[in-house]
Amino acid sequence: MTPRSCLVSLEHLRTILWLRWRISSNQWRGSGTLNAVLTTLFVVCAIVASVVLFFAALISGTVVLRAKEFSPDVLMLTWDAVLAVFLLVWGIGLMTELQRSELLSLDRLLHLPLSLSGVFFLNYASSLLSLPIIVFVPGMLGLALAFILALGPQMIVILPLLISFLLMVTALTYQLRGWLATLMENKRRRKSILVAITMLFILAVQTPQFVNIAFMRSRSEGQKQHAQKYQEEVRELMRQLQAGEIDVAENERRLKEIDGRHKSGRAQTNSALYRGFVDTALLTNKFVPFGWLPYGVRAAAMGSIWPGMLASIVMFGVGGLSLWRCYASTMRFYTGTRAGPKRAATKARADNDEPAQLSNSLETKIPLVTEPVSAVALASFRSILRAPESKMALLTPLIMVGLFGGVTILGPGRELRRPELTMVPPFIAIGIIGVMLFGLAQLMSNIFGMDRGAFRAFVLLPVTRRDVLLGKNLAIVPVAGCITVLLFGVLQLFLEMRVTHLLATLVQLVPAYLLVCLLGNTSSILAPMPVANGTLKPASPNFKLFLVQMFVMMAFPIALLPATSALGIELLFAFVTDVNGVPIYLLISLVEAVLVVWFYLVVLEWQGRWLQQREPRILEILARVPE
Repeated sequence: MTPRSCLVSLEHLRTILWLRWRISSNQWRGSGTLNAVLTTLFVVCAIVASVVLFFAALISGTVVLRAKEFSPDVLMLTWDAVLAVFLLVWGIGLMTELQRSELLSLDRLLHLPLSLSGVFFLNYASSLLSLPIIVFVPGMLGLALAFILALGPQMIVILPLLISFLLMVTALTYQLRGWLATLMENKRRRKSILVAITMLFILAVQTPQFVNIAFMRSRSEGQKQHAQKYQEEVRELMRQLQAGEIDVAENERRLKEIDGRHKSGRAQTNSALYRGFVDTALLTNKFVPFGWLPYGVRAAAMGSIWPGMLASIVMFGVGGLSLWRCYASTMRFYTGTRAGPKRAATKARADNDEPAQLSNSLETKIPLVTEPVSAVALASFRSILRAPESKMALLTPLIMVGLFGGVTILGPGRELRRPELTMVPPFIAIGIIGVMLFGLAQLMSNIFGMDRGAFRAFVLLPVTRRDVLLGKNLAIVPVAGCITVLLFGVLQLFLEMRVTHLLATLVQLVPAYLLVCLLGNTSSILAPMPVANGTLKPASPNFKLFLVQMFVMMAFPIALLPATSALGIELLFAFVTDVNGVPIYLLISLVEAVLVVWFYLVVLEWQGRWLQQREPRILEILARVPE
């Protein structure tokens, strides 16, 4: 490259960075004066924080490392913690970037007098101006220099390790964003991808918590065993003292010996757990590319720089290969050399097959209900499956129960298998029903607002409004029922409820769901709120309607009263008569299910007439928001 071309590239890079900053500042001012001031203050604080982190890491790291000698394992775990925080913040930034358009996309840059390769490089370089890079990289650089100054020249291998690590992370992220951008050309697919990424990110963030719980469980079990052994030895010593087998001096001598053995055993247990944790981290760092930097630091602290150099070369190669593949895909995209005929054929075949699939799915007859109810239910069910925001609302309770249930099972849940606690698992199952219904509250308390313009079709349908409400209530049954039954199966696998308790809880799904449907219908008729496309947020917030929906949702726990009262009666009967095993919970649940079904059908008739009276007002509210 000639000096003149280098100058042009630098001029282009400076212009692109200035343009990116100018667009950002215009966006801040366009959002209001207060937002512009707060955003500017945030940027200034981020820059100041990066400078402070650099000098803090450099000075404090050098002083601490020189004042005390640390083992290579501790140095490795230090970098593991630093990189874990960086990757967490980087992942949050990636999710944020995916949910908004780029400031400078390739389409805009191609209007400038630049080559495609130059545009690709400039766009990649400008993507490095992100909050994690600005804040964390100076701190990591300062820490790396502190290691070199305090531990010797062999630690200089940290610099290529850090540079190659950042190249690998940014290149893989840039390639991932390009691939996802290609997939998200379809707006519906874009929303589904964002929902999937959000779920995976939540699960990834919670993974360390499960690991920590498992580690704490092993630690608590070891401490419990030592404590029990210590108590037994102390009790035996007290028995011997009271029986006159030993005198007071001998008792004190033996008590000191027992205390010494106990402290030594506890220290050995903690040391073994720490060693196991370090071995796991070392094995993970050895085979996971994101852990090669800490692994290279450990090897350098032990006197060998070759593992770190080899890891740097491989990470440079991974980053370079990722950028090359991303550039090749970009060339294929903008030069029109993608596999167009194959995609067109696939699309044509999908277009030919889709009507038949839609016809088959929407013409299916649901047993025990009329044809209009079946049509409304199937159409609403397909609408729920096609809307990514509805998928997120349906899967939120599954994620919540999975996370908290996993914490309970790995933590105190193992104690619930004891025979005297047989009544606890049914209450946990009722809690699962409550969490599921609470997670569905956004969908069930605003069934017409979620439909937006589709409510006009329901108004024009030549069917009773009772059938419309019944069809809307039946639409969520397949997903909610399958998820709840799946969670019951997992609960039964770990805690082993009585068969009668399991059957009774399954029966209790019916009255709980129907009562929530009645409350949701009331909220939807009385306080409909239009929801913006692609979100669960109200398109035109109304404080009065919001209060009505909030009060109705606060009444949702009423749906759990039949289940808790039936189980409480069985518990009271067993306590009074001291007779266990009588299936009172199951018998009462069957009676409650029949009564609630009758009550639901009666109230549904009244709600249908109420909906017909409120139709003009509901249509007026929903029509205020353009599609």
